[in-house]
Amino acid sequence: MAEERADREPQVDQTVLISLATRFEAIPYLRALGVRIERIALDGVRLRVPYKDENSNPGRALHGGVAASTIGIAGALAAWTGFRPSPTLESSTLDLSVNYLAAAIGEDIVADARVLRRGKEIVYADVDIRNDGGKAIAKGLVTYRALDRAQHGQAGARQHEVAPDAVVPAPPAGGGADDVPKLAKAIVSVPFMSRLGLAITYMREGRARITMPYAAAYSDDGGALHEGAIAALVDTTGAMASWSITGIDFRYKASTVGIHVSYHAPAVGEDVVAVGQTLRRNNEIFLNEVAVRGATSNRLLATGAVTYRIVVPEEQGA
Repeated sequence: MAEERADREPQVDQTVLISLATRFEAIPYLRALGVRIERIALDGVRLRVPYKDENSNPGRALHGGVAASTIGIAGALAAWTGFRPSPTLESSTLDLSVNYLAAAIGEDIVADARVLRRGKEIVYADVDIRNDGGKAIAKGLVTYRALDRAQHGQAGARQHEVAPDAVVPAPPAGGGADDVPKLAKAIVSVPFMSRLGLAITYMREGRARITMPYAAAYSDDGGALHEGAIAALVDTTGAMASWSITGIDFRYKASTVGIHVSYHAPAVGEDVVAVGQTLRRNNEIFLNEVAVRGATSNRLLATGAVTYRIVVPEEQGA
């Protein structure tokens, strides 16, 4: 029993943890966000993202994609504190769930992550984001997976993928002026989304299609588009599907209530396309599903659910 417990609760040298923190901070997407690692220990980390305009929406409010990215990064790093590095180790985020509690306006955010459980292959981490005054900004759960293929020789044969059209069928072919509202361009021109290169190519009747180009500056240390950037794309696509129903009106108050992303495969060296549709609207609340695929390979990369809120004044009744 003592040996089993030692295997599940590995003792990590502080030098190894510092090296891990240095490696994470050097990841291009983390550098773009400005992430700083303030504390790292076995099963627990603290990250800071200093405020900067490039991460914001109008009004200096932190973009929801930055908060989601930070939760994903903190959870992954907390998971990594207990891994034994190996050239045959395959690791990635399996699942990301985020609830947005309040806006961060022109201020730093601090993320505290702690591992809830380590299994043979899967690590669960809880992440809490607050400002320096202690106000709760967002709450998340990260499910992370690490598989050493050298110890699991049958893993390569245990694969299954659905047909391309089985998950969120694409909207009709389009991209013309009538398929995208003029004001949609203003939404994706805000600093964070503009920096990611998001482009809306379809946005009508509860459906939306958004492309994101591959850029090394927003990749992880394996050359794939960072999972945080994918989460931001899922968030935005669900929001645009919702806006396509009400029509874009900047007098309406709107925000993401929560997102849930499952990651299927990495996006290495190719642009990605997200397609979203609103499954149900209930007054202010819009429930959306999103699928992200490789623009060239058509491979399913991620699926997500986005709960969005748009407050339409009663007298306008959209």
